[in-house]
Amino acid sequence: MTQQIELSNGRVVMVPNYDIQVIQQDNHLRFSYQGLSNYRFSDRFCLCHTEYSFERSATVLGDGFQMLAQTSGTVDQPIDIGRCPDNNTSYRIYPSNHAKRYYNYLVVEDSVGYTLFGFTSCHRFAGYFEVQELEGRLTVSAYIDGEDTYPQDWATNQLEGVVFLQGTSLSELYREFADLLGEQHPPRKGVAQAAPVGWCSWYAYYAEVNEQNISDNVETMHSELKALDYVLLDDGYQAFMGDWLTPSEKFPSGIKSVIENIKAKGKKPAIWLAPFIAQPESEIFKNHQDWFVKHLGFKYEVRHH
Repeated sequence: MTQQIELSNGRVVMVPNYDIQVIQQDNHLRFSYQGLSNYRFSDRFCLCHTEYSFERSATVLGDGFQMLAQTSGTVDQPIDIGRCPDNNTSYRIYPSNHAKRYYNYLVVEDSVGYTLFGFTSCHRFAGYFEVQELEGRLTVSAYIDGEDTYPQDWATNQLEGVVFLQGTSLSELYREFADLLGEQHPPRKGVAQAAPVGWCSWYAYYAEVNEQNISDNVETMHSELKALDYVLLDDGYQAFMGDWLTPSEKFPSGIKSVIENIKAKGKKPAIWLAPFIAQPESEIFKNHQDWFVKHLGFKYEVRHH
């Protein structure tokens, strides 16, 4: 049987599973498992759902599972903002023919204001929202990725919290959402200290970054954006992943020269690397294949094109 809950703002939320206990505080619901059965929690365990009570032309905004994926547009025509959507061939977090997922939060902007659906915790499970037809009505559903686990294996029966906010100021909704997140996940010691501020090449150039790109941005930081302290040289400076000490042909002067230029402009250099990744084309992979973990029957042939 389905549990029906009316929130303080009038929104009605349905909880389709009576093994789920719900604690309500205004527009905030916290879920826990109270069932006796030990059935498997799949990657699409529904905590609750509510009507998508907006015009179909309303603008949506949500994040992906990973930072390179955001979605806007409408529920009928979602638009991928980031370069690597969660359901593309690079990440494949879920199949491309499944409903679009909005991880952690979903904002809907319609003619009367904003509505924010948000997970207020991530104690154990990743949470996401989907918008799809349910019994003939367009519905927002809140799911957790149960990771194919079993309740009897959990250290606690605590699940996650979900909030349903609405108002005319998006910044106020974000502030309220952030306060609830802070209640569930209090700041750790040291988090209040000033964080380093800088610029990262990845978000502008990705792996296509070159030496001139770095020089141009460092010059701008030196003359106009003085508050930016660090310059993070991200993926693309190396010849191949794995050959971290061999510069790409896009950096003809070498990485040491780039770093010295950063320091000469009064900025602090930083660099990205992934020590456990190596491309087949890299010298480290070609010369030290015995360094790499292989599964049974693994055979690799280096091909030259």
